[in-house]
Amino acid sequence: MGLVDLAVAFTLIATPPVAVDATRAAGAVQPSTITAMSDTGAAAPAPASATMPPAAASPPVQAITPAFSPEDPLEGANRHLYGLNRVLDRVLFRPVAMTYRRLLSKPVRKGIHNALRNWDEPGVALNDVLQRRFGDARHAVIRFGVNTTVGLGGFVDVASDHGVVHHENGFALTLARYGVGNGPYLYLPFAGPSTARELFGAVVDIATNPLTNIRHIRSKTLEKVQSVVSVVDTRSTLDDDLHDIALTATDPYASIRSIYLQTLQSQVRGDVISLEDSPDIPGAPELPDRRRSPDAGAPSTVAPPAPPAPAAPPRADPPGPAP
Repeated sequence: MGLVDLAVAFTLIATPPVAVDATRAAGAVQPSTITAMSDTGAAAPAPASATMPPAAASPPVQAITPAFSPEDPLEGANRHLYGLNRVLDRVLFRPVAMTYRRLLSKPVRKGIHNALRNWDEPGVALNDVLQRRFGDARHAVIRFGVNTTVGLGGFVDVASDHGVVHHENGFALTLARYGVGNGPYLYLPFAGPSTARELFGAVVDIATNPLTNIRHIRSKTLEKVQSVVSVVDTRSTLDDDLHDIALTATDPYASIRSIYLQTLQSQVRGDVISLEDSPDIPGAPELPDRRRSPDAGAPSTVAPPAPPAPAAPPRADPPGPAP
């Protein structure tokens, strides 16, 4: 069916039914108005329904059109890539991420995360300057200098301990704050959700990363190790959120797309949202908040407190000597 045929079909579906002409309806023979004849040949009284006024015409049924997201014109191809990534995640990415979590303690994983983020600080400072956010750029420069030296290459986030906290920035965010739109939504193999603007910005961010520009490392080994560890660290960090989406979302692909695009919009405004702040999914069951406590959501094994013991009756005084 061509586009023209499809448009004609939807037009016919959405067109309300044409009302029947009143004069034709009055002259038509209706089964309910046929006079019943008795055994004597006399006409029996017409049923009560024959004298009732005609019922009002029911409103036309609106055509149900399939949902379409204007931000995702490539949805068909993106869903195929999403399915491929789910298979890869099940057999490769998640097992590697869970092994990473089991083998390394939480402080070590936190240190690796800090070091990876520390090498992004020069690019953050550069984009702060491009956006004329000079105060944020100064903080990013301070963070990189302090954490690279005192913080053992960024493994220890000394700057945050002294009130200079990390903030996200990149070339895609610079483009967005100068009015460049997202472009089409993309679901990339091995990388996950993105947009045309985010993909272009990521290429520029990689070019401004110091590890990319260390000329005396001829083999690119450090750059490759950083890329692999970054992917594993990100997958490990997002495991709880992805698990919640898989349990609660009727359409996990659409939920991931919605959360990702909302996060991009919030970053342009200067705030950050998380999975807990995203819109509720209708019909989703309540899940335990694993971030509040590792034992949250588990059935309580503590016995209820015992009821208080009854108070002892007042002691009677011994009788005195008889007179």
